[in-house]
Amino acid sequence: MIEEQIDILNSDGTPAGYSCGRTEVHSKGLWHRTVHIWAFDTHGKIVFQLRSHLKENNPNLLDTSCAGHITAGDDSRNAAVRELREEMGVAKRPEDLEYLFEATHENVLNNGTYFDNEYYDTYKIVLTDAEAANLVPQPDEVDDFVWMTPAEFIAFHAQNPEKFVEHPKDYAWIQSIQITQK
Repeated sequence: MIEEQIDILNSDGTPAGYSCGRTEVHSKGLWHRTVHIWAFDTHGKIVFQLRSHLKENNPNLLDTSCAGHITAGDDSRNAAVRELREEMGVAKRPEDLEYLFEATHENVLNNGTYFDNEYYDTYKIVLTDAEAANLVPQPDEVDDFVWMTPAEFIAFHAQNPEKFVEHPKDYAWIQSIQITQK
């Protein structure tokens, strides 16, 4: 199987002009692009994925609804649509996504052997009732899905931060939703 190729960025987020395999990207800590997608149901609940217990990084932790790398030559909207289909079994169109913001993330994992330096585009999607009721976790990626209102997330995260993959800008955005819903 050919390894996924990822476009490399300079540390300021501009294209570096070349691509590398995913293994090299993370062993060298090369900057690259990813996507985060937050999926809501029609009642305002957010779905969090429970990362597979088999994952190399952050197993058994709650994370964004779905996320993934942007394959070389692709764009973030198409990557988001692909990730929704692959990780959740949901078919959406690029224009169904609401762009929220760009953020950066720097992390060293696995005893200093895995470097995750990324710029990520964040999107929101609203699932139909049928889509929300029939989510399909991708084997080896997602063990389960957990639904929470923004208020439930804020309270649970405050008491149990160790149960989540930490995404400060994303979580600040969720908190802003809660503030506007009061």
